[in-house]
Amino acid sequence: MIWGSDYDNHDLPHFEFGNSESDIVFDDYFRTLKSINYPLKSLTTDDKGEAIRAARRHYPNCIIQLCIKHYLAKLNRELVIQNINVKLRVLERKIDKCFPDRNQENECIPVNRAYSLQQIIKFTNAMADLESRYELLFDFQSIIAGIIMASDYETALARIESLDKYFWPKRQLMKFPKEQVRLVRKLLADFRDNQEYLLNYLKYPHLNIPRTTNLLEGFNSQLELRLSSIRGFETVETAKNYVNAWIVKRRFAKFTDCKKQFKKLNGKSPLECAGVDISKSKNLLKAFRF
Repeated sequence: MIWGSDYDNHDLPHFEFGNSESDIVFDDYFRTLKSINYPLKSLTTDDKGEAIRAARRHYPNCIIQLCIKHYLAKLNRELVIQNINVKLRVLERKIDKCFPDRNQENECIPVNRAYSLQQIIKFTNAMADLESRYELLFDFQSIIAGIIMASDYETALARIESLDKYFWPKRQLMKFPKEQVRLVRKLLADFRDNQEYLLNYLKYPHLNIPRTTNLLEGFNSQLELRLSSIRGFETVETAKNYVNAWIVKRRFAKFTDCKKQFKKLNGKSPLECAGVDISKSKNLLKAFRF
């Protein structure tokens, strides 16, 4: 199922069924959006695939934004340092346990306990060793995250300049493991290829472009919860009708727990937030109570 959510009003304007996430299904989805005059200004997606190509066929001026959450998760998988971070946190907790009065304001190393001192030195050396061996990967991860999550576009560009002029040239002269250098070189090329799509939410702040797909993933979770009690559908048409009924019900249901900048949506339904008059449609809700 291909679907999307409007970021500003949380409405679910359309969904499309298909055998796979193919170009044809995405093309049908965006063609229908165009036919109902949906004003798509930007698209936040989790990869540069068929969705982007189809969106630009029907909305040539659409601004594309890659989900930074998915991109950073992919970066962490490629760097393979998540397990190193876990080891560092374990060592930090072990060091904390060497302090008997952790809740007191004036914490100090218990110098009267030789064993504790030995353990602290041991764990600290282990942490320093891990951080030294994976220094290049940790630094690269930190600077890319700092660029993508910058407070504004100018700051992001300044950090990119620092990456290109200082960080990478100097790191290539240092004696890091060759496999780490090759990995960072590959990931740096990937970042440069995706740079525009990762920073559009900063470049066009007036468009209020979401930087993640968290909103739609929340709707995914709600729908999956509904479907978890259903063993299956006899036909694709039955599945489509069920999902359609669920979405219609969801579009009429009033928001109750929106937070931060979306707190203003509470008490209204997605359709009302989108500017639709539903005063004459209340009787329809009875047909979708399931």
